[in-house]
Amino acid sequence: MRYITLLLLVLIPAISSAENSLINSNKLFNFAEAAYPGYFSPAGVITTTLDGYLVRYYPNTGNYIGTKGEEVYVYGNVFNGLLRAGVISDYVELEADSDELLAQLFSAGKSNLQVYGTGVVISILSDDLDGSRHQRFIIELKSKQTLLITHNIDLAPRIFALSPNDKIEFFGEYEWNNKGGVIHWTHHDPEGIHVNGWILHNNVIYQ
Repeated sequence: MRYITLLLLVLIPAISSAENSLINSNKLFNFAEAAYPGYFSPAGVITTTLDGYLVRYYPNTGNYIGTKGEEVYVYGNVFNGLLRAGVISDYVELEADSDELLAQLFSAGKSNLQVYGTGVVISILSDDLDGSRHQRFIIELKSKQTLLITHNIDLAPRIFALSPNDKIEFFGEYEWNNKGGVIHWTHHDPEGIHVNGWILHNNVIYQ
C-alpha cells in the first residue's frame, strides 16, 4: 500500500519548474509535524526519494506529505486521497542562497559551523583511507568558491555514479582551509549527538 501511494505522487505533474530542495522540503515537513501532529506523526521520520519527489510517511496516522520542486502534496484517508496543498513558501520561508554565508566564513577563517549549500562537481579525488574512509570530491559554488567534500563512507553510503558536472546539495560542517574550505559531517551521527548531515545527488539522499 505504501509504495502504491508513493507511485500516485509520481503520476501528478509538477507545475513548478523549481528544482528539488531537500533543505526546504525538510523545513516544510518539520513545520507540518509541529503544526499538525494529528495528521503527521511521529515527528522526525526519515525523508525518502522517489522519481524526483521527496516524501515522508507517518505510520501513526497513515498519512504522507511530499514535494516536487516547490509543489506540496498530501495523501491519506483524511484528505480523501491525494491532495495538492500549495507550494512550500505558503508555509515556511525558503532558505536563502548560502553562497554569501560560505564566502563570509572563508574570508573570516571560521570553522565548525553546520551549513547548507549547492554546487557542481568539478573534480573527483581518490578516497581518503586514513582512519574512517571518506569519499572526496571538489565542488564549485555559483560564486566560484570551491569546497572539498569529504563524505564518510563508513557511516553513510558511497555516492553512486558521481561524475564531473553533477549538481549536489549538501548539509554538513564547514572547516576553513586556504582553498575555499572543507565540508564534512555529511552523514548521520550514530550516537545522536551531532546534527545529522546529508548529500542529495540525482534525487537520492545519502546520510
